[in-house]
Amino acid sequence: MSDQQQDYEVGYGKPPKSGQFKKGQSGNSKGRPKAAKGILASLKRELETKIAVREGNREVCMSKAEAMAKQIIAKALKGDPQAMMVILKLDPELFGAAADGVEPLSTKEVPEDVDYDILRDFFTEASENEEPACVDDGEHLMHWEVPDDES
Repeated sequence: MSDQQQDYEVGYGKPPKSGQFKKGQSGNSKGRPKAAKGILASLKRELETKIAVREGNREVCMSKAEAMAKQIIAKALKGDPQAMMVILKLDPELFGAAADGVEPLSTKEVPEDVDYDILRDFFTEASENEEPACVDDGEHLMHWEVPDDES
C-alpha cells in the first residue's frame, strides 16, 4: 500500500478514498427529480397549446381555450340552453346576476336624512350669497349657477 492510504483510517463516516466524490464533482449529477405538477397544471398547459382552426375559408392558429370559448358562444347563439348556462355560470356579471356566495361589486347605499339636510343647507347658503356653488368630487367639477333675483 502507498503512504496516503496507510495514513487514512477507514471506518464509520470515513469511506475509502476511492468511494469519495472527486473535487468539483457533484454527488447528484442528475439532480433532484421534478415533482408532479398536478392535474390543474396539466390542464392549463394543455389548454394553452395552439391548434389550427378553420374559420370560413382560412385557417387561424389559436389556443385550445380560445377555440372552446368560440365553440360555446356559437352554440349559445344557435339557442343551445346548455351552452347558455355554461356562459352564465362562467361570467355572472355579464347579465347582472351575482354568483352564489359572492357579493356584487357595487352596492348602492340609500342616503340618510342627515345627508339631505346637509345638501339643503349647502344650496340655501349658496343662493343667499348670490355666488355660484362649485363642488369638486375628485373626478368631476360640478357647477351650479344661481339665478339672479329679479324682485
